Amino acid sequence: MSVYLSVAPPDGFTRWGAPEWDRWLKDHPWEAAERLCSTGDWAIFLYQLRMNSQRGRKRFEPHFEALVNERPLEAQAADDVLAGLQLAQEELASVPASLLLEQNNQFASPEDLQSMLAAAQNRVKRAPTVADVWAELLARVIALLESAGQQKRGVYFGNV
Repeated sequence: MSVYLSVAPPDGFTRWGAPEWDRWLKDHPWEAAERLCSTGDWAIFLYQLRMNSQRGRKRFEPHFEALVNERPLEAQAADDVLAGLQLAQEELASVPASLLLEQNNQFASPEDLQSMLAAAQNRVKRAPTVADVWAELLARVIALLESAGQQKRGVYFGNV
């Protein structure tokens, strides 16, 4: 299974009936959802964000359940998560990735973590940080949240 994310229609779309959808889709084609990662990697990513980013966590923590359960975020929630991820990215850039092995708490297999760390080290050609491990995923999620913010819309999880 995979995690997909897209810019959502305006807030409240989850309560729309057929006429509202017809009106919206007539003028606004649905944006294709982008595959972010596997569901397992999404869970590991969220766990590691929560464990290693104290400042960022304060911004996205109120929306953590929605992120874990892949539920839509309205515009303000998407802005909060964006701000939290930007703070987290900055914070995680100073956390050595090797710390993930010590703080794993059996959330991910040691083999998976070793593979993730090795891939990051090959990419950056130095000892990676936690931000290096998750650089690609952070960049894609941040870009989608920025797009939603520019349009004053939230985000929707799903493969549409």
